[in-house]
Amino acid sequence: MSTEAAVIRLGPEIFAKDAKGVLATRIGTVFLRTPGLVTIRGIHAMQRLAFIDALNARRKAQGLPPLTPKEEEAEIAESVDLLFDEHYALIRPDPNNMALAIRGDEFLQRYVSKRRIRYLNIQNRLVRDALRTRGEAWRMAPVPRFEEEIRTLIENARVGIDGRAIYYYNHLTGTRFITLSTFRALADLPDEELRALLVEIQQNVQRRNRFANPEIDSLPHGALPPSALAGLDFANMDANALRAAHAALLATFQSAVQDPSLREDDIDDPGWRKALSAALVQQANETGVSSVIEGLSPEFFMQIEWLPGGRVEEGELFFDPIFSEADAHPDDEQLQRLCDHRARSILFNYVREYAKIEYVNIGRTRRSLSNRTGQGPRAFVYIVELKERHRPQPQVKIIRIQRWTVATHLADGHPLLQSIIEAEDYTDYVMDRRLAARQLGMHLPPLMVPRTFRESVRDRDGQAHDVWTGYFERDYIAGYATDKIPEHLYASPAFRQAFCRLLGQAAAPNIIIGRAAVEGGKTIFDDGDEVIRLNAFQLPEELTLAEPTGSFVNYQRPYAETIGDYAAAMNRRKALFPDFEAAVRIFAESFEDELARIQRLYRERRAGFDGLFRDRPMDANGSMAYRWQCVLRRLDAVNAHALARQLLDHIDL
Repeated sequence: MSTEAAVIRLGPEIFAKDAKGVLATRIGTVFLRTPGLVTIRGIHAMQRLAFIDALNARRKAQGLPPLTPKEEEAEIAESVDLLFDEHYALIRPDPNNMALAIRGDEFLQRYVSKRRIRYLNIQNRLVRDALRTRGEAWRMAPVPRFEEEIRTLIENARVGIDGRAIYYYNHLTGTRFITLSTFRALADLPDEELRALLVEIQQNVQRRNRFANPEIDSLPHGALPPSALAGLDFANMDANALRAAHAALLATFQSAVQDPSLREDDIDDPGWRKALSAALVQQANETGVSSVIEGLSPEFFMQIEWLPGGRVEEGELFFDPIFSEADAHPDDEQLQRLCDHRARSILFNYVREYAKIEYVNIGRTRRSLSNRTGQGPRAFVYIVELKERHRPQPQVKIIRIQRWTVATHLADGHPLLQSIIEAEDYTDYVMDRRLAARQLGMHLPPLMVPRTFRESVRDRDGQAHDVWTGYFERDYIAGYATDKIPEHLYASPAFRQAFCRLLGQAAAPNIIIGRAAVEGGKTIFDDGDEVIRLNAFQLPEELTLAEPTGSFVNYQRPYAETIGDYAAAMNRRKALFPDFEAAVRIFAESFEDELARIQRLYRERRAGFDGLFRDRPMDANGSMAYRWQCVLRRLDAVNAHALARQLLDHIDL
């Protein structure tokens, strides 16, 4: 008998749809002791019973005795729960038995492409760590955050058991929620359908699934308690009694719903959407999703799209098999996007450079964390979690693809050699810009390294070229971006004072180096690049400029023309500062002191500053050496005290 023939299959194909275009089933169970896949409608407990019945029927046909209770338990113990939505088969693993979940994953790949299989329960550290160490962070099913994702979650959560889809299903806990509005609508159904659904609710509201969670609950929790349904014999009631019983239960349900937003199902109501989505993603006693990568800020983590990479075993790199699938289907745009060739090249570089890698996970940002425009081509950003065997904690790296590459110059119609030279010149410019910003007091990440990888690109005429693409690597800076600090932190006077001091100090080098958008010249400050690190007492301790984007763009305009942009950083926080005048004073004094300190340092070491870029080309069209001279002349001429007074004039006291 072939291996496939030995597999017990019950139910429709995964992702199959009925005549109305709705998924034929939304749950499944994989069995591994005796191979099986069950997708019949119902609940997982029913699927396990159906599998045991089918297995006993096969044994009977083979002349074997039925399974003993102990053998049945062994079969069920080696099973894995599945959930299905429009796009993915979702594995709900037992965190304490991830080896079983991974075996189930490998079995499921016989029927579903690996790219369409994801893991739930990623809030649990054991689940996260099992996937991270395999280089498979990309297979964690993300918790929705954006409105469109939440809407999709709610729409895909509607399920039934034996009857119509009247529940919202929590994939993490296995609990189905019924809302007041849905329960009220049961009154419009024919008698027999109402009877069947009330029996279904009555039976399952008392049951617990294999994770000890209720099969059915109400929203809010406990609004329709099991005790309210106990003892009601729906099956034998006449129509009038049946509807009277439903009306009484509805009254109980209604009296327990105090939140007005939960009285009607309305996906356009933010309150209803928030309450239902919370019920659909919550799991008791688990950590927040933001800690999937330790120390990564929540707003950054939620923007990451994790990508396939590979597994490292004893120093050997094994690329994820999904890359072979991508090579075999070059016209599949979704698969090609998932199997990012740049991420694969970056991973390859790490394995070449590091001898003791335990695992690597690579992701790319899903959208920008700032609303900044006018900087030319988008700089693609990747994040890397790199764990070495001899280090207790992984390192987190930020990789930014060079903004102007050989590919961008080729696309503009430049010849290949010229494109290569221009890309190299830009790499030099970025590194020189970093040096110049640091020399003028800007607090930057301690290390940034330029690297390259090889890729095939096309010029404007469609001709392919193998070229080197540059990127910059730096350590991730943990903390809060200044424009995304939670409002509750501002409640502390000590926090406000320390924050204003650091922000004022950061404003001084920012105006000196003239950070601004290339197009339009708008000042760049306090919009996502400045990161505040807090100490053990949750007070601001250090401010780092993570990305010196736009540095030295504004190298000629007088400070007086842009000083109002720095005042805006305080004006937009006015409502958060009950002691606004005192806060403004700290901000302005810190700005003045830091500006005066940098000016004094320049004057004391003028020769060193002036000669920093003497070996670089001097071009009045905007070379780094020319910009450097302009910036130093402007710094030397400023009256720090007078500029600080102008700053105060722009603040709405």
